[in-house]
Amino acid sequence: MSDTVNKKENKKLSTTKIILLGFLCAIIIGTILLSLPCATVSGESNVLTALFTATTSICVTGLVVVDTFSYWTLFGKIVILILIQLGGLGIVGFTSAIMLVLNKKVSLKDRMIIQDAYNLSTLQGVVRFIKKVIIGTFVVEFIGMLCYLIEFIPRFGIKNGIWYAFFNAISAFCNAGIDIIGNDSLMSFNSSPVVLITTMMLIFNGGIGFVVWWDFLDIVRKIIKKEIQLKDFFKKLTIHSRIVLSVTFSLIFAGAFLIFLFEYNNKATIGDMTLGDKILNSIFQSVTLRTAGFAAIDQGGLHETSVLVSIVLMIIGGSPVGTAGGIKTVTFVVLLFSVISVVKGRKEAIIYNRSINDELIRKSLAVTFISVFVFFVFSILLIATNGVTLTDATFEMASAVATVGLTRGITSSLNSIGQIIVIIAMYLGRIGPISMFIAFSNKYTIKNSLHYAEADIIVG
Repeated sequence: MSDTVNKKENKKLSTTKIILLGFLCAIIIGTILLSLPCATVSGESNVLTALFTATTSICVTGLVVVDTFSYWTLFGKIVILILIQLGGLGIVGFTSAIMLVLNKKVSLKDRMIIQDAYNLSTLQGVVRFIKKVIIGTFVVEFIGMLCYLIEFIPRFGIKNGIWYAFFNAISAFCNAGIDIIGNDSLMSFNSSPVVLITTMMLIFNGGIGFVVWWDFLDIVRKIIKKEIQLKDFFKKLTIHSRIVLSVTFSLIFAGAFLIFLFEYNNKATIGDMTLGDKILNSIFQSVTLRTAGFAAIDQGGLHETSVLVSIVLMIIGGSPVGTAGGIKTVTFVVLLFSVISVVKGRKEAIIYNRSINDELIRKSLAVTFISVFVFFVFSILLIATNGVTLTDATFEMASAVATVGLTRGITSSLNSIGQIIVIIAMYLGRIGPISMFIAFSNKYTIKNSLHYAEADIIVG
């Protein structure tokens, strides 16, 4: 019996390694392609720049050390776009898509890898799930592209307008934050509702998680068929979807309100804008902080209070089983309600009249602790090796670890060591939550046969 368990455990660990090594291999291949002379406008090869760009693309982060629009050729930009799409769907999702297109059979091991990569609770229906993810992704990106065309074609012409819209739609949905329009991200569009709202909708749809999509659409279909009433919409959603949507909207509007309040008179950001543009850009800033990385205002001009709010929003990030990074909204809620239960003297953490099991609390605590620990350690390393300020270093590291992509203008000025620090942080930020959840959700873990006496410890 124990041999069988050990074999299953080893198989479980092998799927983890496949996912981790898959991202690493994609980074290496991307680096090689971007190191080719045909990838850069100058024809010169810089391996570190190529490595940084490949990592930020596959990890859908968005931090760059060179201007994407001017440094890379069309070939280089296509490579970057493929890496972004690959990173957004995930290595597993992308390879599964290729297998389905080629009509290849998805083996049991492949199904297990899909289950692990998307943190699904069962093997049942994983192939159908991945098909829906792929189709849904392309549909949403296509709609986003069409919306961008309204603004981009009149401004850039048909050829460039279509190309920019295509690139931006994929980058926004995958929460990558890389664009090829200019060197100021979307700042030149900060008074364009079409561009900002389209970008926000793409970021939102990519960040809430694929599971929420299908739950939402399923309830909509039942309402149309009059199987349930509209007033019961929210109650009919799963607990997971209710948490994701409630927390996502709460964080977006809370963040927007604080940014609007702190930046209202700041001429370096939204101070000189009309009231309508101030509101729109405050909401956009709050949304893009959810690991998207597009900038409509100068991040270097933010007040330090806004920087602190931004760091908190970045670390929380998006939602599970989506394209966003961070510790995730559900993790944040589990910890929050666990704290509330302690304050109220309850034995269980309760949410929507359901208890949160102890294993989930331990997983959430572990993921949060490791992510925050990496954030602090790498912030210290960046300050020590590059002499940047505490504000700039913590903002940069929160952006890297949470795969956001916003910067206060220091990324391109980092030395080689600083760039390597950010590269490692981006990689850990992208695969960290995935690998941690897989490791902590091992269904075949052998229970301890010994029960130890409880430690007499005082806390608080």
